[in-house]
Amino acid sequence: MEKKKFQKIYVEITNICNLNCKFCPVDNRKKEYIAAEDFEYVLSQIKDYTDLIALHVKGEPLVHPDLEKLLLLCEKYDIKVNITTNGTRINELRELLAKAKAVRQLNVSIHSINENEFFLEDDRDNYLEDVLEASNYILNNSNIIISYRLWNLNSLEENEENYKILKYLSGKYNRPDLINEAKKNLFVKLDENCFLNQDFEFKWPDINDEIISEIGKCWGLKKQIAILVNGEVVPCCLDQNGIISLGNIYDDPLEKILTSDLAEKIKRGFDENKLIHPLCQRCEYIQKFKN
Repeated sequence: MEKKKFQKIYVEITNICNLNCKFCPVDNRKKEYIAAEDFEYVLSQIKDYTDLIALHVKGEPLVHPDLEKLLLLCEKYDIKVNITTNGTRINELRELLAKAKAVRQLNVSIHSINENEFFLEDDRDNYLEDVLEASNYILNNSNIIISYRLWNLNSLEENEENYKILKYLSGKYNRPDLINEAKKNLFVKLDENCFLNQDFEFKWPDINDEIISEIGKCWGLKKQIAILVNGEVVPCCLDQNGIISLGNIYDDPLEKILTSDLAEKIKRGFDENKLIHPLCQRCEYIQKFKN
């Protein structure tokens, strides 16, 4: 079987979120949900380019009112799905998620509880209990991978914000060594198909920031692209405002968009270790790419 062009395509099904995390900057776009018929059109355009989609750029995918219908469409087009969620609705939707044949992985950003005034002390405990209850149900009733994300690290030294979370996970998964192990390793297996995934906090690129570098390369347009909820196609999942719009998938076929002058210029730049677009020159991920 011929390998498809992209490892993953981000398809933002909504830019609406039920939380207001410090980690996510406010975008300046109209708030909306993708319609099921538009989502199917997008799938028809991307099915020859990838076998895997992620249902976000910004927004909380589990608040989409037609989520079940969207997941059935992914199954129809034989496309696997990764879902990244803040976890607030995972218990409510656990049966839907467990039976969804298209879902490959659930990434639960449990660092959300450290970034919201919404979570009082009692709310934190209830949230973690709900997330783990839902996760255990899903793990016992499907082959879905669960990844608990703590993407808020400054270093691998003890993080006071995360200490209570790690202590909670340690008890629930009978892992007394978890806190020490988490100081040494970013990725820790907790159980079968269940993992702790830590990473260092990064800043979303902003066109108004100072230039970081004009030299570098990226997986954008190489291993991934992103499609915003309004149909704008951008090179990667960090272009939250569609600054590098290559075209709109509802106006032009994806093939035409990916071979546009701007797309080709950006790809050539990456090949030559040059950051062509001003947004790329302000992206901290370029530094991560070097590591």
